Amino acid sequence: MSKIKNEETKTLSLKKIIVIVTMIFILIPMIIVSSIYFTNENFRVYTNKYLKVLPGPVGKYFQGFPTPEEKEEQKRIVAQYLSDMDVQMASDKLTIIKKEDEKVYLDLVKMLTEIDAKQTTLILDSMRKNSVKKDVLISTIDQMNENQKKSFQDKAKYLETVSIVNAVEEVSEDLNSEFITYNDMADIIGYMKEKSAINILRNLDKEMASRILSFYDSKEKKQKMREMLAKIQDRETELINFAKIYNSESPEKLVASMGNEDTYKIDELSILYRNMNMMKVAQVLTSIKDEDFVYRMLNQIKTDEILKNGDDKITKSIMQAVNVFREYDEKISELEKIYSKMEVEQIASIIENLFKSRNSEKKYVFDNGEILSISDKDIAISLLKKLKQKTVAEVLAKLDSNLSSQISKKLSLPNE
Repeated sequence: MSKIKNEETKTLSLKKIIVIVTMIFILIPMIIVSSIYFTNENFRVYTNKYLKVLPGPVGKYFQGFPTPEEKEEQKRIVAQYLSDMDVQMASDKLTIIKKEDEKVYLDLVKMLTEIDAKQTTLILDSMRKNSVKKDVLISTIDQMNENQKKSFQDKAKYLETVSIVNAVEEVSEDLNSEFITYNDMADIIGYMKEKSAINILRNLDKEMASRILSFYDSKEKKQKMREMLAKIQDRETELINFAKIYNSESPEKLVASMGNEDTYKIDELSILYRNMNMMKVAQVLTSIKDEDFVYRMLNQIKTDEILKNGDDKITKSIMQAVNVFREYDEKISELEKIYSKMEVEQIASIIENLFKSRNSEKKYVFDNGEILSISDKDIAISLLKKLKQKTVAEVLAKLDSNLSSQISKKLSLPNE
């Protein structure tokens, strides 16, 4: 047993010796050669000369290293470039080179002196002055940047607190007067909440908004904002097309979708109302029972008109028309209560007189120039629509067939 153990021990010892010898004759020389390669310029140049002729990617890699002659030529080109430069710019570039490679810096200074000793002296003096002021300047610049950042953030918060009309107006004035640059305005809007930023950009002049976005530092954020604005524009176009269709619908039918925020958001409803016939809008709003909603809707229309056109020319007219329609509806309701207590013959006589009346129409002229005309025939039809169907049928039966036919046709038409 002891013999076997001794043999195993000898085998292990032999393996260790082989490993040690391998390290001594292979690894250590490699480490030494690598050390010499990276510390000895002449050795590195000599080695590169042979390594660059190797086939494949290894040879290509070492071909990228310039020869000493090529390096010297590159330095001479840079030295000449620096000597032709403004003193301050040359000193700034030499400062950067000095940080990166002290030896290259010294070589360049030597070459610069040979090219233009006086210019070199001025450059070195500038570098020394800059190094003395460096800490103070950096500290001052950092403070300036911090103050500017705080100023931009305060401006962003302010724009978020004022009305959208005032915010858009102020941004436009600041840019048009060059009080704030587009670059700085991009930073200010960048500090705002996304929803607020988009709301301002969508209501600015398109070219102005595009220029602001062009100064965004983040490509991702810039692209996201552009996509959001494009989506908003597409939705607005879609709503304008809906408005054209809704112009042909009856006010009673439109109240279901346009008299609340179940189908559309308030800003979307504003687009619909602003692109519909004014009289139709007034009739729809008159039919809505929620006074708070009507008030908010009119306020949104007014805001959007100012943002889009610089002035509100329709809200006052809409309110005037709403008041006329409400007053008209109230009077018709009062008459309906009176007529419901009358005999059919009496109602038929009144309806006939109203329909055959030659009285001039009552005209209402609104601020936007539109005119609403209400005739005695309109009153007659409105009254009949309020009465019970049985009463209407009895009234029509009392009228001559020609008049009864005319009234029936008008009763069958939807409210406009």
